[in-house]
Amino acid sequence: MFVTNKSQNKESLIMRQTSRLSLLAGAVVGISGSALAESGQAWSNADEVRALVSEMSADAETRSSLLQSGGTSGHDGRHFFLGSADGNFRLEVSGQIQFRYYLNFRDDNDNNGDGLSEDDFESGFQTRRTKLFFEGHAFDPNLFYRLSGNFYDDTSGAGGGDGDLKLEDAFAGYRWDNGFSFMWGQFKLPFMREELVSSAYQLAAERSGTNDIYSQGRSQGIQLGYESEDFRLAVAFSDGFNSENSEFSSPRGITVTGFPNSGEADYAFTARGEIKFAGNWDQFQDFTSMPGSDYAVMLGIAGHLEGGDSSSSAFTGGDYNFYGWTADISVEGDGWNFFIAGVGEYSDYADADLNGDGVSEGDVNFGDYGLVAQFGIFIPDTDWEPFLRYDLTAPDTDERNLNSDAEYFNTLTFGVNYYMYGHASKFTADVVWYIDAVGDNALGGVPNTGSGYLTDDDENELAFRLQWQLLF
Repeated sequence: MFVTNKSQNKESLIMRQTSRLSLLAGAVVGISGSALAESGQAWSNADEVRALVSEMSADAETRSSLLQSGGTSGHDGRHFFLGSADGNFRLEVSGQIQFRYYLNFRDDNDNNGDGLSEDDFESGFQTRRTKLFFEGHAFDPNLFYRLSGNFYDDTSGAGGGDGDLKLEDAFAGYRWDNGFSFMWGQFKLPFMREELVSSAYQLAAERSGTNDIYSQGRSQGIQLGYESEDFRLAVAFSDGFNSENSEFSSPRGITVTGFPNSGEADYAFTARGEIKFAGNWDQFQDFTSMPGSDYAVMLGIAGHLEGGDSSSSAFTGGDYNFYGWTADISVEGDGWNFFIAGVGEYSDYADADLNGDGVSEGDVNFGDYGLVAQFGIFIPDTDWEPFLRYDLTAPDTDERNLNSDAEYFNTLTFGVNYYMYGHASKFTADVVWYIDAVGDNALGGVPNTGSGYLTDDDENELAFRLQWQLLF
């Protein structure tokens, strides 16, 4: 898998390759000479061939020198990599493929308000994620970088993909030996833990609906971090929630639900702190705890604030302020895991045009909340991991003038993972039960084909998901 480090083996390899190139050069000379003799061409062409052979020999010497320089390449169990002999340069290349089959059952009413009844059954395949990652360090092992893209272009924010490549992460940074780090570029803001855990390492096939609504997404900005043995902190100054791939002059996009989802804020600050009471930090890169793992506990708390002009948003009003908070606890043991998180977000818009008639109806503000709790445990002596998740969104029905039926939107997810080669090759089968009718629920009324949710005016929409994941 790796290039050997034994000098005698390397020298033998170099000699063999040089000999092969020399034999090839000789064969070219012989064949070319015979061909030229038969064709009667001028011997000056033979001189050109000899010159070509000389170039090939020089190239062979160059390649031998490169091998002798000690550069490394191979696969380290997680990534393909190329590295310099002194360790100052390293490029890791990896990928992720998630392929799914969906079955969706719902009522056949007019769920999207277009006057037509939707099918009560939908099914089909979907390549949910096809990602490429390039990461490593340059000039110095502490000067790191990461670049990633996804061929499932989810520009709509509702799960729709057209196969175009979309830039996701694009950042670089420096990590000091005292635990501090600094990075700049486009990255996920340090807010909800469920969003910060990679899609490759989730417990269910997809993140929760609560995360879809309240999560921070990616932004462009700078971030200062610190990590010690039992505590870590990240503080970011950015363009605001869900503002990836936007220009600095882009007006802030805000949906009718009151959540920023495009463009850029005038200012935004995000901070997240985590305290580890047991275990090690690597255990919290995913939600699963493999059999034989040590006991681990982590508490996380985060806050966010941003502001700007909302005149280009759905409210066409004056200035806005948007605040968010979240807290979570992660507990892992020998083959089992538990996670619970709460989130709240508050939006305040001045001189909002609620009716879309160009007239300000005054100030408006929303206070919305959500909850996620999940648990997984391995069946003893197997690679099967059943899991259960509950999540809830609770919109501000009074400020949105919604009826009491829209007060809560509950979802229950249950399923099983089969780990063929850990997360690198994993099969997931789960069922998502959308317990409540969408009705007037502003937070549950947006279809998301990325999770299998199509919306339903009636209760008990069901989405069955079968997924196979490959990491390479």
